[in-house]
Amino acid sequence: MKLLGLFGMIFLMWVMINTVSLFLIVVVAPLHISIFHNITDRFITSAVQAVLAIGIVIILIIVLSKMKSLYLKRIINIT
Repeated sequence: MKLLGLFGMIFLMWVMINTVSLFLIVVVAPLHISIFHNITDRFITSAVQAVLAIGIVIILIIVLSKMKSLYLKRIINIT
């Protein structure tokens, strides 16, 4: 039974990782910002994409870390 909870947590983590990856590919990658209609638009778009991607990955890392902590607390309290 203990392994079932572990497998469930691992499955949920993989679902979260794949969902974030899909979001980055489908939403962030094709993002285009057109402000000045020249070469600086590429730099602005790249900066916005980089900030979004880094922020989303940091949030994912924090959430996965919290999930791991909750799982370990639950396991320690059960045994």
